[in-house]
Amino acid sequence: MEETPIPEDQVPETPEETVVSEEDSVSDEESISDESTELQDEDVDVDSEDDASAEAVEDSVEPTEETPKVIRPDRTDFILNAVIAVLVVSVLTVGGLLGYDMWSVNQAEKIATPAARAIEGLKDLVRANPGSAAARVRLGEAMATAGLTKQALEQLEAALTLDPNHTGAYVDLGLIAIDQSELLQAEGYFLKVVELTEGAEFEDVNQRREIALFYLGEIALDDSRYEDAITYFKGALRIRRDASDTYYLLAQAYRGLNEYDAALDQLQTATLFDPNYPEAHFLIGEILMAQDDDINAAIHFKWAADLVPDADPPAEALAAIGPAEQWLASGSAALSEGDTDKALHDAIMATVLDPESVDAHKLHGTVLEDIGDDAAALESWEKAAELAPEDTEIQDTIDRLGGV
Repeated sequence: MEETPIPEDQVPETPEETVVSEEDSVSDEESISDESTELQDEDVDVDSEDDASAEAVEDSVEPTEETPKVIRPDRTDFILNAVIAVLVVSVLTVGGLLGYDMWSVNQAEKIATPAARAIEGLKDLVRANPGSAAARVRLGEAMATAGLTKQALEQLEAALTLDPNHTGAYVDLGLIAIDQSELLQAEGYFLKVVELTEGAEFEDVNQRREIALFYLGEIALDDSRYEDAITYFKGALRIRRDASDTYYLLAQAYRGLNEYDAALDQLQTATLFDPNYPEAHFLIGEILMAQDDDINAAIHFKWAADLVPDADPPAEALAAIGPAEQWLASGSAALSEGDTDKALHDAIMATVLDPESVDAHKLHGTVLEDIGDDAAALESWEKAAELAPEDTEIQDTIDRLGGV
């Protein structure tokens, strides 16, 4: 397969967003009754958390330290109710930046924080609608997002007691199991979601089904079950066709089967949807390097390195290729020895590794002229002129080649 770098100024339009059925737009598989029934605390197990859930929310927010690495964002947030996600994520962000001392020990102030307010409001919803599985799921999601895992599991299991076919509860349980590294258990929950949505009216636009298939693919990929992973990822892509991370992981599965051209096809699609996807560019580089296409590999390694300059893998890959000066020297030597093929290769590599190198562009232009490609040679000399407009040698050469 011929590898063509994607110009930075050409970003494809994203296809229209996949339509999601009303069933999947919220964590509802049943309507929540408008009739409120006040319950005693012993009737609804929403106040049985250790001491108080509001206190646990504050204790669960830990400072986060950003570490430069080539890792894609977790997709877990996709399943959360939008309002709850916004409220809780805002708390987690502030908590991560400012640390524990931002929280007051005053219980009233704790309840006033967004995460605790969301949980308290959802507790009220559960009390008012004791038979609503959807209300339990929403509360469980909010608790899970706030780090109250034990309490979240209680609510989700209670939801399944009320509605054994609630796909939202199974998705949430699967995500929590993944977070706890219980992959076999998570796989069971996600398989249940796929089973429950199989042949459904909205099967091809079911958001929960897409999430389940995506994570089943990740679990299979982690277990080196590459064919299973391919099946799951393709199923997820039938529902959400613009998911660059799914194309990337599908490429990983094809790579595991040594189907490198198929892997490159998926990576090309991933970078069409997300041109600045460092992991995809890095993986393209690795595959191309294994196919002895070191120039195009270097292009993608450098792309990844420019996107995440503090990440080690692309920097190490470029270091293994060598600096531009090394290629410039070897290309010049090859040209003087009459080896134009090597000279051309090395000159191109030098321009890839250091696009600001005037000497690399001059060498490239010289080699191209030597092999009779004056038009391409002129382009290289004009690039050199952009970098060194006062260089008379460059301008003389451009004039000789017929440039303006």
